[in-house]
Amino acid sequence: MKAVSSWIVRALLVLVCAFLTARSIRISVADWRAQQGLNGLERALRLEPGDSVLLARAALIRNESGDMSPAADRQLLHAAEADPLNANLLMTLGLREEFRGHLAEAERYLTRAAEIDHTVKPAWTLANFYYRNDQPDKTWPMIRRALNLNPLAFDPTPIFDLCWNETSDSKKILDLIPARGRTPVYYLAYLMNKKKAEAAVEFWPRLLEAAGQPDQGVVDLTTAFVEFLEEANRMPDAIRAWNQLVERNIVVSARLDPKAGVSIADPEFSFPLLERGFGWRVTREAGVTVTQASSSLRFEFDGNEPEASVLLTTVAPLVPGRAYRLVWSTDASRLSSRQDPGFVFQIVQQPGDVITACQPLLQAGDDGACRFNSLPNAGAARLDLIYKRALGTTRVEGTLRIASVKLEFGS
Repeated sequence: MKAVSSWIVRALLVLVCAFLTARSIRISVADWRAQQGLNGLERALRLEPGDSVLLARAALIRNESGDMSPAADRQLLHAAEADPLNANLLMTLGLREEFRGHLAEAERYLTRAAEIDHTVKPAWTLANFYYRNDQPDKTWPMIRRALNLNPLAFDPTPIFDLCWNETSDSKKILDLIPARGRTPVYYLAYLMNKKKAEAAVEFWPRLLEAAGQPDQGVVDLTTAFVEFLEEANRMPDAIRAWNQLVERNIVVSARLDPKAGVSIADPEFSFPLLERGFGWRVTREAGVTVTQASSSLRFEFDGNEPEASVLLTTVAPLVPGRAYRLVWSTDASRLSSRQDPGFVFQIVQQPGDVITACQPLLQAGDDGACRFNSLPNAGAARLDLIYKRALGTTRVEGTLRIASVKLEFGS
């Protein structure tokens, strides 16, 4: 009797293994056929007619191919019945109903998709549906919902575009932006990219509140915002933003106060080179090595540098209609030519790019000055230290040390 029982158990195990093996092969074949496009999916469904994943894929592919036939509708509905939590199927059904003018049915499907799937796509799809059908009272809540979802999982640019398509009232849009997270960062970048300077200035305090302990991406964006304001000829806003970054230690530099004669953020090179905003920028040309030490900059030339390049530059805000002196302190004792005439400061007033060329940097010894008057409409000046090999000279070699560059009111 025990032998018979043992034989029955072994037989059942063999049957189960055979069934599972056949099932596994069948699924493998169906999966392989499912990779062969719509025809392959249809053949796979004949093997696995109850597979909700295959049903959904086949139905969605038919829709994407532009098939608006009743057969495609039936397949989508069948797939949705098999997988009622598939938001993609519900959104597809909703959009098809909208295309046919059945707006109530479309809204029902799209609302259900947004209820079961709390990612951006369903909320975004429903918001667009309301926008296309001129229902702003329903559009704005869905936009708010989409913007409060995880922005790392999507590009919010289309949502911002929809906001600006719906209204030109920047304050109304500002009220939708979350106070925390990455969305404020993305929105400021969006406004800068779209050249919406007024809205960006209006939004700036919100960004500062959201910044918290900023990462490098936020530091780069906020200093780029200062440059954005400079380029938009909004110098008072640029100065205000810069000083706020300094106060919050987002930027390690000094404050600016042009009316008090403080127009260069780091006249003695006391802070790390920022190369953004109102910070100093230095050349990256081959043949020139720049180092910073002991509150000074050192430019080392190997004799193979370009014949002309901008070695050092910054932007200095100005008070219109004032006399100024650009004053510098240098050490050329380690240059091959201690009075090389190729080094010159150039002052470019903005807007208008009105140029003042100073006397050669090294002609007056270690200390020199250059006088100029700011124009009545001047907002700032770009200060460029230029090296250009003078006629009759060889390219410079050795080290030039610059201890300070200051901008003072003149008499």
